[in-house]
Amino acid sequence: MDLNHYPSDQEKHKLRKSFDRTPPYPPVFAGKLERLGMGLVLRPAFGIAGAYLLWRWLSGIVVVATLTGSAERIGFACAALLPGALVLNLMIAAQMLVRALSRTVDPLAGADGHFLRVNQRALTNTVEQLAGFAPALVAFAAAAPPQLMADVLALGTVFGVARLVFWGGYLLVPLLRAPGMAATFAVNVATFAAAVWAWWP
Repeated sequence: MDLNHYPSDQEKHKLRKSFDRTPPYPPVFAGKLERLGMGLVLRPAFGIAGAYLLWRWLSGIVVVATLTGSAERIGFACAALLPGALVLNLMIAAQMLVRALSRTVDPLAGADGHFLRVNQRALTNTVEQLAGFAPALVAFAAAAPPQLMADVLALGTVFGVARLVFWGGYLLVPLLRAPGMAATFAVNVATFAAAVWAWWP
């Protein structure tokens, strides 16, 4: 491979088109359930049920040392946010890599392919979801009883998994983002409610 070779306009066009293909939707998603509108209910329901089951399982097997100091609890909550931060960084890395490979460095040129458009939307949505989830998780960890620290770690992990499911579904078929989105929203609401409960006088 010649590292000094700069791709011609034709080569760049072919490379850009490879990232601009909209993936074909599998026929199953245009089937009877979609015509009846049941998919609009089932996909989010599966996501919420999956998030709940994963949270229950993780909170039951995770063993956390007793944390009494505020600094320890806040630090632990920040560590619990790392799965979500990891998914966000993977999205950023994928966006940067595809832009470099397809030579679409300027996002305002209107040349972004399908992957770049969808990945940017998933990335933006993840930042928005983290903006609400992070302070709620830290607030919950700071005031919750010590025996609930396992729930803090479980919530952070479920959030990261939900974002990964959202990302993968969005890239595969936009309709398949629903389970991950519903799971993320459920975790956000549950964490916010837990934080309010923990700080309620």
